[in-house]
Amino acid sequence: MIRDSGCPAADAPDRHVSIMWLGPHYISFIVDIQDGLLRTSYLSRMQLTRRNVLPRAHFVHFHWRSRVLLEDSHTRSLLLDVVERINVQLRSAMDAEGAFSAVSEGIRELTDADYVAIALLEEDGHFLRLTGLVGAGDFAPISMKRFPVENRVRHSFSDSDASRTIRFEKIEDIPESVRGVAESFGIAHGLLSPIVLRGSVIAHLFIGRVSSRAQFGPDAERMMTWLSDYIALVVNNVRIEFLMKRSREETDKVLSMAPIGIMSLDPRGIVQAANMQILKLLDKVSEDEILGTSIFEISAINKSGLDALIMQCMEGHGAERTDVHYVSAPDRASYLHVKATPMMSERREVEGIVLVALDTTSKVRLESQLERSYEKLTQTYQELERVNRMKSQFIDVVSHELRTPLTVMRGYVDLVESEYTPKLDPKFGQRLKIIKANTDKLYALVESMLDISRLETGSLQIHSEPLKIDTVLEDLIKDRTKEAEDKRQTLTLAVDGSMPLIMADRRRIRDVFNNLVDNAIKYTEEGGKIQVGARDEGKQVHVWVKDNGIGIPLENLGKIFDRFYIVAKDDLTHQVDRIGLSLPISKGIVEAHGGRLWVESQVGKGSVFHVDLPKESQKP
Repeated sequence: MIRDSGCPAADAPDRHVSIMWLGPHYISFIVDIQDGLLRTSYLSRMQLTRRNVLPRAHFVHFHWRSRVLLEDSHTRSLLLDVVERINVQLRSAMDAEGAFSAVSEGIRELTDADYVAIALLEEDGHFLRLTGLVGAGDFAPISMKRFPVENRVRHSFSDSDASRTIRFEKIEDIPESVRGVAESFGIAHGLLSPIVLRGSVIAHLFIGRVSSRAQFGPDAERMMTWLSDYIALVVNNVRIEFLMKRSREETDKVLSMAPIGIMSLDPRGIVQAANMQILKLLDKVSEDEILGTSIFEISAINKSGLDALIMQCMEGHGAERTDVHYVSAPDRASYLHVKATPMMSERREVEGIVLVALDTTSKVRLESQLERSYEKLTQTYQELERVNRMKSQFIDVVSHELRTPLTVMRGYVDLVESEYTPKLDPKFGQRLKIIKANTDKLYALVESMLDISRLETGSLQIHSEPLKIDTVLEDLIKDRTKEAEDKRQTLTLAVDGSMPLIMADRRRIRDVFNNLVDNAIKYTEEGGKIQVGARDEGKQVHVWVKDNGIGIPLENLGKIFDRFYIVAKDDLTHQVDRIGLSLPISKGIVEAHGGRLWVESQVGKGSVFHVDLPKESQKP
């Protein structure tokens, strides 16, 4: 837009100020005429909008190469009119070709040229492209608008004198870099001025006349420098517009494809923009359905409580809510995580609102499913705990109930064996031994079940006394050697040096090692080797039971100490303890002494059970 006081420059040299905007964004400049001298200054829109007056001292210069003295007042007036028309066209359509055509038309009118052209060096540097071509008419073939440039010509183009306008009176006076352009249109004489942007020549401005017309006057020559600077400004602005347009397009593309919903509102809550995801959440087909409408007119927004969130943001406060239940249609409900952010001006006023929404329906539903699953698992766990307690109580009651009659039965069997065996028939005596063996086995089973119950309730009694572990092991080996020999197994004891005293329950510790030796005998085939060993390790005594039996599969190593768990080989099933209590009882007894029991095993090579027991000074 041009503002003109209407006063002649000579009458009011300091007041005749004209302002022209190039495009809707940042580029502008000021044209002022003082004493017939045309001058220009570059100013940003931000600088202009912050001032009510435009003192010349605050102008920021845009590399204007000279001041142009226009001798003719008509030319000065025409210049301002042409600049105004050019600016109107630039504002209506800021594309490169339209901008250059508008500039060339204005230049032709100002200079009364037959031909006007702007020769741009393309980015690859191999071609000159004519743009803003005026005067050639529709008869100019397309091939004449693009010219190849040789290397030496390209260098001369870049090195052209950027400080002056060249007048040529014959074709040979034109620089070689652009001579072909003039020849193509039959230009006999004219003016040529380099167009400089950021210190580099990017194009040349031609104005020319045919041979039958007179040379250009002094005003035309003086204006060429200013006009080429003006074109540089247009080029710069067009480039900025192009970059900003491309940036906007790329941004719009990214936002439209974003997996989160994004909406822009003005300070009153009017929808300015919305991407595809937010349209999907709002159950809308296209952006046109909601553009220009108030966000508060969407009933689902109000029902979900998001209206309060937006109103809070309109007051300048960011807001955020999770798991918003949003119902866009009777059969379409979702959960959203919504964040509203105000866009504040430098004066701390709300200029707009950005609404970001993430669909968390899947997450909320998954959390709900997990919560229900957790509740079911908790109920199942509690039920299992109840059943386990009932089982333990049952085992405890049954064991106690069985123990009393078994104790009586064992007593009578012992009495009969000691008092009447010599008087009985040998066959009856043999049967009595079988009765005694099975009664003892049943009694041991009842004791094992009672021990498991005691371990679970923490009521297992440990009666510690000083003992030497090697003595316990020696007695055990003597008792179990016969059984091992029956399977042609070798059962040996390996004690490393003198063993220290430890505090332990003799009977229960013996039961532990008896169980381990018993397992070794059962799971080692005929002809196998079993070794029981012990050594002093300083703070503790280490005992091991090693065999070369069938071994334990890796997946079962963590289970063999569980109650009632049995590892059995098919052909040894008849030999294996079918209850599965010996190892968990042994582990419980060792831990009750403050020790540790673990196993190492390899299928087909055997197993090693390790026991660590604290010394006397480390009584548990």
